[in-house]
Amino acid sequence: MTEALSSGWPVQGVILRRGSQDAPLREITSAAGNVSVPVSFMEPGPFDRKYGRRAQGMVAVVKEIPSRNPVDVLRSIPSGEAPFFVALDGIEDPHNLGAITRTALAMGVHGVVVPKHRSAAIGEGVAKASAGAVFSQPICQVPNIHQFVEWSKREGMWVYGLDAKADSDIWHTDLSGPSVLVVGGEEKGLSRLVRERCDFIVKIPMFGRIDSLNASVACAIAICERRRQIEERPAKPHNGVT
Repeated sequence: MTEALSSGWPVQGVILRRGSQDAPLREITSAAGNVSVPVSFMEPGPFDRKYGRRAQGMVAVVKEIPSRNPVDVLRSIPSGEAPFFVALDGIEDPHNLGAITRTALAMGVHGVVVPKHRSAAIGEGVAKASAGAVFSQPICQVPNIHQFVEWSKREGMWVYGLDAKADSDIWHTDLSGPSVLVVGGEEKGLSRLVRERCDFIVKIPMFGRIDSLNASVACAIAICERRRQIEERPAKPHNGVT
């Protein structure tokens, strides 16, 4: 919680279990005061009934993580910058969703897209796994991913589905243009409807003794490969001078 208070999370208040006097709680009280976040106390009985032992005597009240409209996100992208969305087709593990969101924020992804169903709830678990990135990275919740894919294609984006069994790999595929990377669920991978609507199906080259990766790890590798391709593109000549 101290990290949340010091790193810009939208914490609206801190609730502490009355009678708890250990050093971490005193540290949290001090950190909250430093950023003008109000601290309140709750009697042990009501606190335990409401929050349970997992809370360890402290609870942060944060603003709801907002859902962004993909249209608005697309319109907000700076001129000359190729749009890039990461669409998650059935990621149900909060840790995976949080880890993907953190990587997306670090690598300049414009929007992380999740469906209303068959997705991890965007709550406490995702916020912790992302180390607060969910409060800065635009997240778009859509009715379903295959409709989002169709919209993306109408907007001029190429859609790449990530699948370990694909023939083409990300090293030999140009990912640098306006694009959407679709990552399938932990167990089932890409759904049939989404897979059929992708322009390309690509994989991550594997060289060791295993043939698959955790969804968040695979997504991170693909995101970073796209960023590498963008950074290593030859600069366009200015005023016709090469």
